[in-house]
Amino acid sequence: MSDPVAVPTPTPTPTPSRIRRNTACTSCRDAKVSNMSWVALGDGLAYNFHLPWQVRCNPSSQPSQPCQRCSRLELECVVDRSHKRVSRRNKIDELVQEIQTIKQTVGSAHPTGDITAARLSKELPLPQPVIPSPDATRASVSDRAAASGPRTTETPTTTLAEDVPIEPSRPRALGSQPFTGEDIDYYFKMYFEHFHPYMPILTQRDPNKCYESGQVLFWTVILVACRRYAKNPQVLPFLLDAMKRELFSVLSSLPISIHTINAMVLICTWAFPDVRFVNDPTCMFTGVIMNASLLLGLQAGKGSNPAFSFGGFQGSFTDEEAHYTWAGYNVVAQRSSHYMGLPPLGNLFNQTVQNVIDGKTPFHVPSSFRVLLECQKYAHRASKTMAACLEESEGVSSYIVQQLEDDFDNIRGLICSERAATTDNMDKFNALLVQLEIQTYYLIPLPGYNPEALKRNILRAYTTAQAVLRDALSLDDQGGFLKHMPHFAFRSLLSAMCIIYKVFRSSYKQSLDKQGAERSAANCMAVCRRSVVQEGDLGARLAVLFDSFWSVAQSTNIWHGEPTVSVGTQRFGAGVCFDCLKLWKNDIDTMRPKTAATAQVPNAEGDANSSDMLAPASALATSSATLGVGTAAASGADPLAHIDWSFMDDFDWNFEPSLLAPVGLGP
Repeated sequence: MSDPVAVPTPTPTPTPSRIRRNTACTSCRDAKVSNMSWVALGDGLAYNFHLPWQVRCNPSSQPSQPCQRCSRLELECVVDRSHKRVSRRNKIDELVQEIQTIKQTVGSAHPTGDITAARLSKELPLPQPVIPSPDATRASVSDRAAASGPRTTETPTTTLAEDVPIEPSRPRALGSQPFTGEDIDYYFKMYFEHFHPYMPILTQRDPNKCYESGQVLFWTVILVACRRYAKNPQVLPFLLDAMKRELFSVLSSLPISIHTINAMVLICTWAFPDVRFVNDPTCMFTGVIMNASLLLGLQAGKGSNPAFSFGGFQGSFTDEEAHYTWAGYNVVAQRSSHYMGLPPLGNLFNQTVQNVIDGKTPFHVPSSFRVLLECQKYAHRASKTMAACLEESEGVSSYIVQQLEDDFDNIRGLICSERAATTDNMDKFNALLVQLEIQTYYLIPLPGYNPEALKRNILRAYTTAQAVLRDALSLDDQGGFLKHMPHFAFRSLLSAMCIIYKVFRSSYKQSLDKQGAERSAANCMAVCRRSVVQEGDLGARLAVLFDSFWSVAQSTNIWHGEPTVSVGTQRFGAGVCFDCLKLWKNDIDTMRPKTAATAQVPNAEGDANSSDMLAPASALATSSATLGVGTAAASGADPLAHIDWSFMDDFDWNFEPSLLAPVGLGP
């Protein structure tokens, strides 16, 4: 008899140790917040708060008992489906308000008393920008930083060495020109108050220590301050001649110290006022800065780097000085290569610059400078892309330009965030300049383009150029931006003016709003006039030049075709400026015989065939009163009779003698 088959006994289902429910308790739901990394405050400090990434609510097997987490933490466990947890932003705002309240309470407890002159000089606050500055520790706008996880850094310290009392300046002399101690203190105060925020690379504000560390840097600071605040009208011309000799003499000996490098960075930022359009020495200086910085190892962001300290190359600078100098070089190199129409070969924007952008430094970096670096880093990327395109073809695809615009919009959204929209106009302006720089390439299209798409894109660039001029004048009204702006900012404004003029003289003119065009013409003249540093500088010459632009536009009804760049495409974005001046010369070639034969240019009321887009008479009259320049709209005389024709030496342009004979002006 066979054995019976054993039937397996079914395993009993275990009783669950906890019940299941779809809704977590209110305590666990409130704890489900993402990790908050850095919370930036407006007082220049940043605080790090670490919260758990995820919290699970494990109910107890007994419905009347609290969940495991509430039981362990002794919290009240309530299940409420209508409960809404507090958002992350609200928590951040509450924490910020609590910390600000604590700081105000602690700060108000310090007694205030009489402050002596020595203590006052010691406790002078950081120089504030002439335009509203951003939060000192706003989160990085870098796309790399946005993708990175939470990080911790040391509490930022001040950029300037203000912990040591500043002694009264000793009198100095440069050649035959003496400077008293009071004059030196005054010029240093003006520099750090009005110019330093635009290029904050100097960490030492004591004039005596600055002179001991490097005389070239010392006199460069005074030269920059004298651009607007010279006590004697003869000081600025003297400093220009003396500093050119001093600066070129130190370039012949190696190694070049970091203080001399800083002086060259400042000269590149505020170029010599008598610089011409195409003989700007900034590009040559940036090449010297790059090689001198690499020999000192500044690209590593380390002071006294043992890998580069050999023989005479013994660096005595700090990590902070290395970071600031290298970052400043990257800015001026990118800007000078762009407005001169050269490929961006010398700009590195390496990890040292990225650390400054992200705030990964043990010292404080002004947030406005970090935003400027972020903008120029992206402009460098765009320039390299356009250079590659123009090497292989005669234009740039609008799809590539649109892609660069879309990518920058993501960064721009972080730069111009809602929190900083009411407090940071300079950051928005720097971002707007990069947007215009990208849109400039719409004027260099590939052959076979769509005319309607081209017109739409160029009119967008025209609108951006108008916004650039409006914002520049607004910043100037707030704090004198046009009086203190860097030279590369003025060259960006020149690009906006050239785009506006090219559209004025194109077939797109009929699509423009007449009043808006007149305001743009007035804004161009106003920007040039307010930017004048000394008689005959680039701003003054451009004011006269644009005066004739509008006069030509007023006195002729001849329109060009589409406002694309016909010459100078190998000059990249700067080709717009060169093409605009070439267009102006062609207009003069066409207009000059007519104006020489007639005593008066027809105005809008006397000639029905004249242009419908006239230059504003008030703007031209103001230009005439300010610069002593007669205009067709103001005096009815020859609109070309007061042009400074010497600027043509920059381009090796020669008109026929019959065209220049009635002018009666010297070179």
